[in-house]
Amino acid sequence: MLMLSHAHEVRRADLAGIPTPEPTSSWHPVAHAEVVGALTERARARSLKIVSERYAVMDGTLYPRPGMQVSLRGARLYGSLDFEPIPGIPFPPGCRPSAGLRNSHDKSFALSILAGSRVMVCANGLLLAEHVINRKHTSGITLRTEVDKALDAFLETLTGFQEVYNRLRDQRLTRARGHHLIVELARAGAFSSSDILKVADEFEDPHHPEFRDRSAWTLYQASSEMMKSQSPARQVDGLKALSRTLLALVN
Repeated sequence: MLMLSHAHEVRRADLAGIPTPEPTSSWHPVAHAEVVGALTERARARSLKIVSERYAVMDGTLYPRPGMQVSLRGARLYGSLDFEPIPGIPFPPGCRPSAGLRNSHDKSFALSILAGSRVMVCANGLLLAEHVINRKHTSGITLRTEVDKALDAFLETLTGFQEVYNRLRDQRLTRARGHHLIVELARAGAFSSSDILKVADEFEDPHHPEFRDRSAWTLYQASSEMMKSQSPARQVDGLKALSRTLLALVN
């Protein structure tokens, strides 16, 4: 779900060098390194084994008061953590449990943890749920408690991935039905209307032979394949809209 336009990839160790703005009486930004540290520590406490992790940051702007703006280096954080399969939780073949993460120092969005899966053949992500840390960085936030809540939601969501995969895989699409759904996905904000033809081309002639069965799963992959060139923020919002809308349309 990471990387590209207007963002640059960083190592976890680099996050400690990104400054965090001073808190106010009503807003308490959380350091990127602190967020990642809490998430990885609480994941290990639940025996979630991290296979890989990636982080990217974007600069941002904070407006402390009317007429004043402050440029912030690395204000927005995007991350993904892939885990080993979890015993007792069925998972689609060729997929790996994955968590998406985002945090901001410029009030652009709340600290969020998203449940997902990594499709190994093409490194696309499937995001089905989001847990937003309560109160959008206000003072009094208890990071460890909120991360625990997010991981509870993450594990609960993962139990439904096999069913979701089966629904999408078993829903066969004609060419005409696929094109209709692509237009509806664009209307829902999964991607721009200017990308409709790109998605249609990928749906009809996938880069990966595993997705040539013209199912709703194929359409999901065609859409998310195109999204890899988008900014991290657009990817997060687009993938959420894609998952929500496609599941509703094929229900």
